[in-house]
Amino acid sequence: MVASESAADIVWIFRRNRRRWLEEWRRGERSREFFYGLLSLRDHYRVGFVEDESRNPFIRPWYPLERLVARRLGMGFALDVAILNLRALNRARVLISTVDACGLPLALLKRVGALRSRLIYVSQGLSDRIGAYGPEKWLARWYRRLLLGVEELVTLSAGAGSALAAWLGVPDDRVRVLPFGTDHEFWTDSAVGAVGPYVLSVGSDAGRDYATLLAASGNEPLHVVTHRLLRLEGHPNVVHTSRHSPRELRDLYSCARFVVIPLREGSQPSGQSAALQAMACGKAVILTKTSGWWGEAFLRDGDNCLLVPPGDPAALRVAIERLSAAPNACAQLGARARETVVAHFSEARMVSHLDELIAAQLRA
Repeated sequence: MVASESAADIVWIFRRNRRRWLEEWRRGERSREFFYGLLSLRDHYRVGFVEDESRNPFIRPWYPLERLVARRLGMGFALDVAILNLRALNRARVLISTVDACGLPLALLKRVGALRSRLIYVSQGLSDRIGAYGPEKWLARWYRRLLLGVEELVTLSAGAGSALAAWLGVPDDRVRVLPFGTDHEFWTDSAVGAVGPYVLSVGSDAGRDYATLLAASGNEPLHVVTHRLLRLEGHPNVVHTSRHSPRELRDLYSCARFVVIPLREGSQPSGQSAALQAMACGKAVILTKTSGWWGEAFLRDGDNCLLVPPGDPAALRVAIERLSAAPNACAQLGARARETVVAHFSEARMVSHLDELIAAQLRA
């Protein structure tokens, strides 16, 4: 069981939904990777978590500040989570913030002396947003001062770490890399070899490049799962859905011919979870390789995936045609993809690295 926040030594800070997800996980309806080690480390530490459970943000006296900073960078600033849970957070020895929207308010409270616990801050895309916003602007300079006061800065890829370090003006080794892993016990082939007619693409973050995918797809039956707006005029071959349970998504992966994860260039390691979930289901994956590359040396073009450059519909079209024309080779690529995830991108590997970061903070 997860300890109550007031009794926990290690507390995770999430944006939202984890209480509901926890119940779904207990029923076997959800994977565990997006708990970022909380479930796996509960036998090692007294653990707990907090998240945004408010229903009416307009009554918060600090809401204007949240609104101001959120509008500048297009991302949240969950000051509410930090302030309302401050007592529990200060009782913990180590805090783990999983997104910038939660980490920045914690960094603010540390700077003003209101938060004493040591903070492991996981950044997911802040440096890209700062680059687009303008690193010389006041909010970017303020964010930089806040992050320089954090004990441990973490990203999910080396490329993202280098970009964050460059913006902060610190050595690369000041930012640690936490390799993301997936729950390959949940993400398995549920179709038992049955393959549908469609190619699948999944993901809703700002790094997705569906315009390039649509330009490259030709007449291939394509199913895109995203909350993003798609312009589908002239694309009768495309099915667009947005809401699926994890088990439904697992079935979609399993029945797809193969999976395409198209990405825009950027240092944020976009597409990790969808690519690894699909690979764990035994699917061949076409993935854009960006400067935020997270595949290390383990993902190799033509061996366990196909890699394409960003913003190149012609190259993506060649990769799609290559897999479409050779279903046996596609299946073999998917089998090696599953082996790669189990060996190198498991949730257990992510947890092991996080445990090392926690132990270092406990010794400090």
